[in-house]
Amino acid sequence: MLIRWKRAMTSSHMNVRFCPRSGAACLVRLTIAAMIVTFTAAADAKPPAPGELPALFAALEKTDAVVEGAALPKRILYVFFDANCWYCHLTWKALQPYEKAGLQVRWVPVAYQKESSTTKAAAILLAKDRAAAFRENETRYRARSYDGGIAPAKNPPKAIVAQLDANFELMDRFGLSGTPGLVWKDAAGKVQTNLGMPRLSKLPEITGLPAQKIDDPELAEFR
Repeated sequence: MLIRWKRAMTSSHMNVRFCPRSGAACLVRLTIAAMIVTFTAAADAKPPAPGELPALFAALEKTDAVVEGAALPKRILYVFFDANCWYCHLTWKALQPYEKAGLQVRWVPVAYQKESSTTKAAAILLAKDRAAAFRENETRYRARSYDGGIAPAKNPPKAIVAQLDANFELMDRFGLSGTPGLVWKDAAGKVQTNLGMPRLSKLPEITGLPAQKIDDPELAEFR
């Protein structure tokens, strides 16, 4: 049984980068003035054996997702995200130039950080234009309270809730302890994963594309 941990910290000086499935440990970024102190505790999701990755990736390819970016992509990247996740929001920002350069991102929703995570994910999945709904969630993201910007859906269908639970379990099977969780195949066809907001210098490796210009001040600490 997977136990979801609800984030309780809402101070503008503290935020949670990702929350593990058990709630026993988390990675917290605490910002005091210009100093950033990072406390890290090991999460408990176990990485899969290499032989399990092809089957997991095949399951991921069949997962219903929000598709952004190139229609004829040079590479496809999967990202597990929570609609309220601050670092997912930053990852979305960082990937925008790469989407314009030929990347397709398939955003796979999970819901565990806040009570509204489920209803916001449902609002995105139930929208006629999912990509537009997802973009609304990100462009209207409220950094002060760590809230996605889309209005929550009322009474999400059981099928949507079940889908979110299945996505969460799949994320866990990849050994990803929280969001954002990135999954892709490299040039050699090997499945790769990355937990958390990646360094900007790693994006060419992840996307298979040349480095793109990124000058957003919110991403400066990830250079």
